[in-house]
Amino acid sequence: MTRHIAVIGGGVTGLTVAYRLLSSPKRNGLSVSIIEAKPRLGGNIVTERRDGFVIDGGPDSFVVAKPQATALCKELGLGDRLITTIEQNRRVYLLRHDQLHSLPEGLVLAVPTRFVPFATSPIFTWPEKVRMGLEVLVPSRSSERGDESIGSFVRRRLGQSALDILAEPLMGGIYAGDVEKLSIRSTFPQLAEMEDNYGSLIRGALAQRRKTTPGAPPPSTFHSLEGGMGELIDALETNISKAGGKIIKGAPLRSLGPPTERASGRWTVRFAPTNSVEETLQADAVVMATPAHAAASACERFDTELGDMLRGIPYLSTATVVFAFPRSAVPHALDAVGVIIPKDERRRILAATFISSKWQGRAPDDSVLMRVFVGGHRDPSRLGSTDEELVTVGREELARLLGIRGEPRFSRVFRYEQANAQPVVGHADHVKRIRQRAERHPGLWFAGAAFEGVGIPDCVRQANDAAALVLGS
Repeated sequence: MTRHIAVIGGGVTGLTVAYRLLSSPKRNGLSVSIIEAKPRLGGNIVTERRDGFVIDGGPDSFVVAKPQATALCKELGLGDRLITTIEQNRRVYLLRHDQLHSLPEGLVLAVPTRFVPFATSPIFTWPEKVRMGLEVLVPSRSSERGDESIGSFVRRRLGQSALDILAEPLMGGIYAGDVEKLSIRSTFPQLAEMEDNYGSLIRGALAQRRKTTPGAPPPSTFHSLEGGMGELIDALETNISKAGGKIIKGAPLRSLGPPTERASGRWTVRFAPTNSVEETLQADAVVMATPAHAAASACERFDTELGDMLRGIPYLSTATVVFAFPRSAVPHALDAVGVIIPKDERRRILAATFISSKWQGRAPDDSVLMRVFVGGHRDPSRLGSTDEELVTVGREELARLLGIRGEPRFSRVFRYEQANAQPVVGHADHVKRIRQRAERHPGLWFAGAAFEGVGIPDCVRQANDAAALVLGS
């Protein structure tokens, strides 16, 4: 029996759903259409190449510890394109009292696991170090008491200074969000599990460290691709097209209608390609792989409560400003992957990444490539600035941080308006309720960064699961 599946959203989640469906031995005549509102695929992943530079405007990597993205790259023939961070630069600077300091070796997120580097670090005062070290004596909190914010969790286990100096810029920075609202179990479940399993973060981190090879250099935490993360999007698009999948770009969704007798028991998908009249597609099933607010706009037409629940997942906006400088214009060694900045330093950027020090082949030898991040929870009004104003802010802050005075060879601004999902306290239960509500509409599934993890491996995992549900239905 022929079945037609509509995938709404052409980011990494939607593309992976389509790829899985079309490459499955259970395909049995199944056809797939991807409908993407923007004129390009990839969602937050965007790679540009110019004059020997490889520029990732969004995610430039994915974590190795979650194997789904690495496995997908290898399956797509990109295994020999996978790269790791430059070994000698696997450190991170933290700005403290206007000075750059290396984060102590052995730090697992905000958890110290090596005594000497931590004890000799100038980042913390001795009372602050003692408080963090006493974490092993802090009573554990039963998981039965429910979810908790990152702020509450870190403050309770490691103290206020660990939260303000480390966790807020490091953990909150990944989401550009408010650590007092973000859920620890939906953002960094490994830390909550350490408390659950060991009664202490330090004991849990030490137990994991003992599983590594003694004396071996720390492995890279991240993978990227030689030509940037856009290679993954390109490979997925190529494979989907070869398998007969239909990809429609620049076609905002106009409406989504559930199965009715008039629609012959199929979903009705209406969209409007650029410079064209509205088109209609009939589908046996629909996978929504869009931001939650976009899914809400589509679903509220036939289920107001479902739409309200989807809209209940908050989002924040950020921008990435990329700079290419002559190497001679940058007096700093750039011997790290970048800088994180605590809130109390009162800077206008959230963090900076030294792209050409993090990855091989991102810039010509006589140049450096770096990017700064603005907006988010700390500075939501910053996105109201023009591109020229954002470039000015970035240049001024890099001058203060690194002493850069020369003109950039070029700059580029990437905007992510309402594109950063915020898994706040209670997020997992909220997503569970959304999925339960969606069961009232057979043939409708949700996947993506809004639901169970924002990273690329999380999106790939959710896409794999969604495809399995479609094939099994």
